Amino acid sequence: MGSEFIKRGISLPSYVWSAQLNLDAPEIIYKIHQEYIEAGSNYIISNTFRTTPRSYKKLGLSDNESEILAKSSLESAVTQARKSIKNNVKVLGSIAPLEDCYKPELFPGIDVAKIEFSKISQWLYDSRIDIFLLETMNSIDETITCLEVIKNYDIPIWVSFVLLDEKHILSGELLEDAIKEVEQFNVDVLLLNCNPINRTKITLKTLSEHWNKRWGIYPNIGIGEPNPDGIIHNAYSDEDFMDLIEYSISLGATVLGGCCGSSPKHIQLIKNHLLEH
Repeated sequence: MGSEFIKRGISLPSYVWSAQLNLDAPEIIYKIHQEYIEAGSNYIISNTFRTTPRSYKKLGLSDNESEILAKSSLESAVTQARKSIKNNVKVLGSIAPLEDCYKPELFPGIDVAKIEFSKISQWLYDSRIDIFLLETMNSIDETITCLEVIKNYDIPIWVSFVLLDEKHILSGELLEDAIKEVEQFNVDVLLLNCNPINRTKITLKTLSEHWNKRWGIYPNIGIGEPNPDGIIHNAYSDEDFMDLIEYSISLGATVLGGCCGSSPKHIQLIKNHLLEH
């Protein structure tokens, strides 16, 4: 979503980032979802990556004001996603790390996180998402804390990690260890997201060999380390992207998409490949 806004010339504010558009211009959210569905998406992700009281409080708002705005933004995001769906498209409710997803050291701790994840997950569930998506998760503690909070809801759960390198998630913990911890919960799909194409590719065997349920990828299209502001200065080619997609399919991936810098064009490329094969 962030890079889609940037392509449209929209400036994203600090802290709440893409969440502000849910309140200021929900019609843009709706249009972007429509474009992805028309390109062939079977799943769309709600624009709720930063719809948290914690993010709004950083704007200098009170606890009450922050909670009201965060809840309104989240509900608007899911409303626009649900309004756009057709042909059995599912809405994934995005839950991200509570702080900067590229800075696992900022995790506020298990007790605080439980309270905040409980609030966010209840809002998402009440807004009628189809699936919980814990995405760009960067540490085992934060991932497990969130899983503990949402494990009793009656909808599927997907988990997606961001990587430090081919063997470690961003916290420096082994991906293999993270997978073992996630296996203790009823997680339907395990993914890697927001990683550059080269890093994603060399990690696929670890994922495919240690996870025995559905898995997939939605990589960052930018070359080099992911940019916290979402701006892509240099991007991998369509050929590079499809080479990764084809390789992941050969290893057993069944969920495929794109993260920062991707567009409906990338979904269309995947769809065309699947139709041809």
